[in-house]
Amino acid sequence: MIPIRTCIACRGRAPQTELIRLVRRGDAVIDATNPRLPGRGAYLHEDCLGLAAQRRAVHRAFGPGSVLSLSGGSNDDGRI
Repeated sequence: MIPIRTCIACRGRAPQTELIRLVRRGDAVIDATNPRLPGRGAYLHEDCLGLAAQRRAVHRAFGPGSVLSLSGGSNDDGRI
């Protein structure tokens, strides 16, 4: 049985395999390609990235001061 997770942007439910897992590491929120990466986690549809920024879903899920880094951990680019 595949776990069902909720997208933090659109609030839609989907199988865990169809969503991107985001993990808070310090003040940064990174795309967790490793599903066992420890830390506070949330799930997001790939298509809902813009909606997440518009609704401030990352800040709601991880708290104020959280910066989303789409580059897998570095904060050079891909910030929201």
